Parts: sequence; structure tokens; C-alpha cells
Amino acid sequence: MKKAILIIAGGIGERLWPLSRENKPKQFLKIIDNKSLIEQTIERALKITSKENIFIVTGKRYEEAFTKYIPSFDKNNIIYEPIGRDTTAAIALGILYIKERIGNAIVSIFPADPIIKDEELFVKTIDDSINITKETNNIVIIGINPNRAETGYGYIKLRDNIRDNIYKVDRFVEKPNYENACKFLEDGHYLWNSGMFIWSIDNILESIKKLMPDTYDKVIKTLETKEENKKIEIFNTIEKVSFDFGIMEKLDNIICLKSNFFWDDLGAFSALGRIHDKDNNDNVIVGNVYAKESNNNIIINDDDKTFIAIDGIDNLTIVKTNDVILIYPNNKDSKIKDILKDIREKDELKDKRNLL
Repeated sequence: MKKAILIIAGGIGERLWPLSRENKPKQFLKIIDNKSLIEQTIERALKITSKENIFIVTGKRYEEAFTKYIPSFDKNNIIYEPIGRDTTAAIALGILYIKERIGNAIVSIFPADPIIKDEELFVKTIDDSINITKETNNIVIIGINPNRAETGYGYIKLRDNIRDNIYKVDRFVEKPNYENACKFLEDGHYLWNSGMFIWSIDNILESIKKLMPDTYDKVIKTLETKEENKKIEIFNTIEKVSFDFGIMEKLDNIICLKSNFFWDDLGAFSALGRIHDKDNNDNVIVGNVYAKESNNNIIINDDDKTFIAIDGIDNLTIVKTNDVILIYPNNKDSKIKDILKDIREKDELKDKRNLL
């Protein structure tokens, strides 16, 4: 059976504003290795299958960005949602498109924008998952061994150990508060939910058709419709439901493969301290920056025409682009969404909406 990959690339990544914008979302950012996150995801995918079997599902609003930032990717393998309706609709659209192109296959579904290191281990993990799916006909989800009490990720609770690093899934757990995250870490039966899963195309479609028939029918209707405004009209009536909530949590045949490769969702600037080396004063510095007698800061200068110098500053996140300077206390990443909400809603900031 063929191996296919579907990359989900629909999010904006608001907590990485002003680096991430509506016209250049998170997946196009070059966080490490001078390659964008989605370019790195595509390169990893090429170690698993051939380029003609790699597909991307994303929002229609990002069509120009894909043309600009990854022009070499086959345009026929990019599937555009008419309008965003969460991941069940996106996956249904992508899987139906792939089915039409290449028939049934084992498909690996990846988010576009995680940081992954230890790529040999990653590729082996996916290959092992594909083999498990072939053997059992079950869905395989990749769980990440947690190394801290993290409140920003969903979790997978494990039950029966089938064999080395392979478990049945007891349930999915939403993002916990800090107290519960500490309990999960201590318990040892919880893994981070990476959002990566592997299953056959026919089984994915059968489950969507059974569990969310209205979504399935409307995605089919969207694909059969030629007129763009009509596509938007149909797709906009689909219920907004995540694939985890709409499908995964209702299945009883999920296998979790526990992996130990480095994985980080990079949901906010506070994550950069886990990815970049720190200087002697625990500062994370990216770009043209000089820090004197300053400690535990995250400073990102994305403007090559500007030099940032700080002295006697502690515990701040500072982000500079060519048109925005953002400053806030470390580990207060939620403040970014508050700022964006103000820009969208307050009349005195309406002239700043072009910065979103």
C-alpha cells in the first residue's frame, strides 16, 4: 500500500505576533536552521515518502504566501479550504482529495509547524507506526514523553502496554492546569499529544462518515462544486470541530506509539528558551542584539537594519520587526492576544490593523 502524508497548515500562530502575521503565519517563520517550519516539515516528509505523495491542506487566504515562500512545492498537491472550519473539516477535505488522486493509502497526518530534532528517530517512529497500522488496521497516534509539567499541550492517557513503547489509549485529556500537569508528569501514564497520527485513508473516511456525517456530506458537496462563492457558502455551514474531539475521542481502536525524539509545538516566544542556546546570563538572543548586565530575557531582532542594545534589563520578552516593537514580561504570552484583540476592536487603534 502507498504511503502518503497530509500536512495541516491552517493556523496563524497569534502568540508569535508580530513575527507571525495574517499574510505570513507561523509555519512560514524561520525559527532555526534558516528554513521555515513548513519547509522543515516537508523535508522530513520526503524521508518517508516521495514528493508526489506529500500534500498540504491550508486556508485559501494563504495561497499567495505559499506561492511566495515555498514556490517549489507542487501546487497541485496544495488543497485550499474555502474558509477555516477547524481540523475535522480540513482533514476530511484533504483525505478525500488524496483518495481521488492516489486511491487508498496509509496516510500520516502532521502539523506544519512543530520543532523536531533527532530526525532519524522521528523517521523510524513514523515507519514503525505505518507498519503497526498495516498489521492491526488501527489508528496510531504519536505520543511524546513529557519532560516538564506543560499546560499548553493536550495529553494522552495510556492503558494496556501491548509491547515496547506501544500502548492502547485510555482517553484524551484537554490542556490541564498546572496542578494537573504536575500530576500527569508524576503519574507516568500520560504523554503529550503531538497531533500526528497514522491510519489508512479508507478507515479515516469511514470514521468521519459514521461519526460526523453532515461534515462528510458537505465536504463532498464542496469538492463537487465549481463556483468559488458557492464553495465558501457550503463549507461555512460545516460545524467547527477539532479532529481530536469529533473523531479521535470517540474511537476505541487507537494505539499510541511512545517516542523520545525532541518535539516542541513552539506555541509562544517563551518556548524559544527550549530551542535556542542561552548566553551566560540566561538570555535567548536572536539577531543583531547586545545585552549588558541583563538576565533571563528573550530578545528577537528580525529587522536587519536595526541594532538593539539593552543594559540592566531582566525577565522581559522583546521582539522587533521592521514595523513593530513588542515588549512584555516573560511567560506572559497571553498578553499578545490581548493586544491583538485591542487592535481589532478599539477605534483608537483601527489604523494599526494593517499590522495584524
